[in-house]
Amino acid sequence: MSATVSSRAARFLPIVHWLPQSKRKDILADLTAAAISTILVVPQGLAYAMVAGLPPVVGLYASMLPGVLYAAFGTSRDLSVGPTSIVAIMVAAALAGTGAGVDPVAGAVVLATMSGAILVLMGVLRLGILANLLSQPVLTGFSSGAAVVIMTDQLRHLAGIQLPTGLHPHEIVAYLGARALALNWQTLVIGVLGIAFLVLLMGTTRRGYPALRARLAPVMLLVLATVAVQLVGLERVPLVGQISSRPPALDMVMPSAQAWVALLPSAALISLIVFVDSVSIAKNLASRRRQSVDADQELIALGAANLGSALSGALPVDGSFSRSMVNYTAGARSQLASIFLALFTLAALLLFTPVLGGLPRAALAAIIIVAVAGLIDLRSIPYTWRYSKADGASSAAAFLGVLVYGVQGGLVLGVLLSVLLYLWRTGHPNVAVVGRLPHSTEFRSVDRHQVETWPEILLVRVDENLVFANVGPVTDMIARELQKRTGVRHLVLVMSGVGFVDFSALKALEMSTETLREAGVTIHLAEVKGPVMDRLRRTHVFEQIAPGQIFPTAQAATTALTRAAERERELIPI
Repeated sequence: MSATVSSRAARFLPIVHWLPQSKRKDILADLTAAAISTILVVPQGLAYAMVAGLPPVVGLYASMLPGVLYAAFGTSRDLSVGPTSIVAIMVAAALAGTGAGVDPVAGAVVLATMSGAILVLMGVLRLGILANLLSQPVLTGFSSGAAVVIMTDQLRHLAGIQLPTGLHPHEIVAYLGARALALNWQTLVIGVLGIAFLVLLMGTTRRGYPALRARLAPVMLLVLATVAVQLVGLERVPLVGQISSRPPALDMVMPSAQAWVALLPSAALISLIVFVDSVSIAKNLASRRRQSVDADQELIALGAANLGSALSGALPVDGSFSRSMVNYTAGARSQLASIFLALFTLAALLLFTPVLGGLPRAALAAIIIVAVAGLIDLRSIPYTWRYSKADGASSAAAFLGVLVYGVQGGLVLGVLLSVLLYLWRTGHPNVAVVGRLPHSTEFRSVDRHQVETWPEILLVRVDENLVFANVGPVTDMIARELQKRTGVRHLVLVMSGVGFVDFSALKALEMSTETLREAGVTIHLAEVKGPVMDRLRRTHVFEQIAPGQIFPTAQAATTALTRAAERERELIPI
């Protein structure tokens, strides 16, 4: 009994399983990896809070308790959870959509609360399969578009000009161009030099892992920029300002119930991005260790992390690829690294807030621009187009949708495109007339190979599940083939590619049986998969297709039916 309870606890709370197995050398490796990751996490946390339009310190609070909770519930050893650029810009868009009167920190907390609750509910209902709602081309196009939005939004800090909210990228560029003479040249110089500095230092080693200089580059830039502002006396350069270690949540005013309802769609979209993004990163890193992640448990872990961020008075959190890669390459062995990272971030919050307040906003903007530039992958659109015009078009549409309709509009467009593409492909399955390759028992398409066929037998292979969306096109194709072959007396459906038959397809099969019987054609089934056979046995379809038969292979079907045809010809009197 105790073993069963322990097993259930380990499945729901993975830390119960792996923590007792941690060895001293593993703990030291996690401690070292956390110390290295802290160098990246602190400036990133401050910067991404700025992207969301929140006080910079909120980013540090989002880097502590969420990481600890993910460490307890998550199944990935390497995923590092915290504020990310994509989620930050989605938070900014959501808060802008609620209008004035909503405290930004309170709005972010509401989004984190609802996102966490949605993710936990999805995990309890085991809806991990919803990760497939966003195809890879759509996700790539969305990420590229969001990166452009983030980069153009940060131009306000480089230019030193206040921008109206809700502007699209081309509107921001036009707005700044019309006010070129009013630009703050001090911030512009710091920002441009900061970008050049980061691009110069943030190279990679031959193995493709971030070099030590890449990890230190953001901190080095902040130190140099802060010293330059103080020494040269650049008084017009906006700074982060005074940072208090006091949690901003203590001073926030919770919004009304109407604001909660207004933010719910945004929270649902954030939940989808958090899950898809985090699981893809976790699976990528797990495959390098020959491990696996549980998508349903990841939903619960990410939900707990976001609820923890809400309790901390912070914005929604996501799995970060850059942080996770630094964590991985620094030698982290387990999620203890995330727990140590939270402690180091807390120490930085308590000890170095006076220093953090003197950071130039233009330098943080440079860090954000360089960090998100790597998300732009426009070359993949023509590459995808050459492979699949539908996928290429969906990737381009998601990219342009973000630029034209905003981050949330682009994401909704991406999800709709993914679903519509799936329905289109399902509704247009590959249905091939097949024949036997010479001197073999293999069956291939008559349009692609030189194969043997029989005038009285038509073999049709369906390479898709038979469902309501495609049963019409499948039956229409079979009807056209039967019209071409007037001598056919046996129709063999080769179902090697069919893993599921829904009720609509079952009824269509029953109706086709009656119709073809009147035309002198008998339906047979071949290569029916076990799960499909189990479902069909619960119905009367086998009795209805009789004298049609069920054959284990297409070869068995042709052998039996050709022999039967020969016997019939022998019985016909001369």
